Amino acid sequence: MEIERKLKALDAVYAVYDTFARTQVTACSPRCTTCCTTHVTATTLEAYKIKATLPPGEWDRLSRRLAGAAAPDRFRPQVTTNGLAAICAAGGEPPAENGEILPATCPLLLDGLCSVYILRPFHCRCFVSRTPCAAGGSADVEEFVLSLTVFLQTIEHLDADGCSGNLLDVLAVMAVSEKRDTYAAGALDCTENGLIANHPLRTLMLPVEHRARMEPILAQLRGIRV
Repeated sequence: MEIERKLKALDAVYAVYDTFARTQVTACSPRCTTCCTTHVTATTLEAYKIKATLPPGEWDRLSRRLAGAAAPDRFRPQVTTNGLAAICAAGGEPPAENGEILPATCPLLLDGLCSVYILRPFHCRCFVSRTPCAAGGSADVEEFVLSLTVFLQTIEHLDADGCSGNLLDVLAVMAVSEKRDTYAAGALDCTENGLIANHPLRTLMLPVEHRARMEPILAQLRGIRV
């Protein structure tokens, strides 16, 4: 089944990143939640994995928290990562994102801990800081780590016939069994569901100065097949 192959490929991408992450020195620790906000984005594949993996009772509790966190003015991206790469490669002007919306605390937190931590999307996984960021409110990130956008691009590529959006919006779509089945069949209408369409990876968003260091990771990502 196609969706099962995609999920296995997603696990493989996460595994490559987790191996890399273990080599990094970070100040991140349990209950450090400065980065855990409603500004997180995700693909339908990642949200589908959360829904398909959580036991029914846990999913029901998560759904209730999502329903209580409804916020029509939360951040909603206008373009996907691969869409942005294509626009930049063509010399175009990216659409303006609404950066004025203040983020709220992620409703998936319970007692300061992520209730879906093992299943969290890559946008959550890549939030790291070399120093505690609670005081200043922002992360201290090594410049090379910003090149890990290639993971976001790869995950979107795996889900090229799916959608992206705010994590809470994508989870809400995947909570509906009919929509979940439609997505698994590769026929979900992104616009109709308030999401944006994914794109295949055609242009890497990778600075030239980081290519040599990134090459071992890229080789592993290229070896992942759907």
